[in-house]
Amino acid sequence: MVQCFAKTNFTAQPDAPRLAYVSKTGEADSVHPRVMHAHEDVTEIVLVTNGRGTYSIDGVRYDIGRGDLMLYNSGVVHDEPSGPNDQTRRYCCAIGDLHLAGVRENAIIGERETPVRHLDEATCDRLEGMMEALFQTLLAGEEDSAHYLMRALLASVLHILHCDQPREESGNVLGQRIKTYIDTHYAEEISLQSIADSLNVSPYYLAHVFKNMTGYSPLQYIVRRRIGEAQTLLITTDASITRIAARVGYGNPSHFNLLFAKNVGMTPREYRRNYIVRRQ
Repeated sequence: MVQCFAKTNFTAQPDAPRLAYVSKTGEADSVHPRVMHAHEDVTEIVLVTNGRGTYSIDGVRYDIGRGDLMLYNSGVVHDEPSGPNDQTRRYCCAIGDLHLAGVRENAIIGERETPVRHLDEATCDRLEGMMEALFQTLLAGEEDSAHYLMRALLASVLHILHCDQPREESGNVLGQRIKTYIDTHYAEEISLQSIADSLNVSPYYLAHVFKNMTGYSPLQYIVRRRIGEAQTLLITTDASITRIAARVGYGNPSHFNLLFAKNVGMTPREYRRNYIVRRQ
């Protein structure tokens, strides 16, 4: 994956959406997944242009392939696939300071709308061309042009959403309660029993409900949530790996390194060195 950040001191027009970053991921790169994480201050628009995988978005699993457009509101936890049978080529555009009518700040769809829309071939080709142009423009350091291209991309996506009939997602109430609890407390000392005690349900029933909804056991979800947050910190901060391990709930850096490599396919140090292009 190559990820390009827009300059943090770039001054856009007042009240205009702000381009945060653009990334381009090939099939070979996708074997090193960006695991369970959320972005608190940006919305992400993700277009899959080749391959297949099973993505988890806000605790719901989706089978994804070419032409699928994924929309991540800020704060929504999402998880990317990994493995030889889950390779996708995709683009991602992250936008901050987004204020759209009818939805909260830094959201592009309603809270209960499905976050996945399938595009026809012509529309997929058109958005792919826009994403590639945006990626290359930002990579070349042309900040002004990149921000205008982002706004054109956003306008096209909003047009697609306007023409597409919104669909409501049916949710499992207990499963969502479990997910919310874990998302709030994942960096703390947490166990299946402590979650069950807090929600006043049996550990067995809790694990059964959660696995049916998300495809992960609660403990698997906790690990992926921690590793995903660690990836964010490796990309966006200069904190030491030991400090990052502690922030996501691991007092033993060696154990953290082993879990990170198992889930991502490389060590935290390698991930920080090889998987980010920073623009100063």
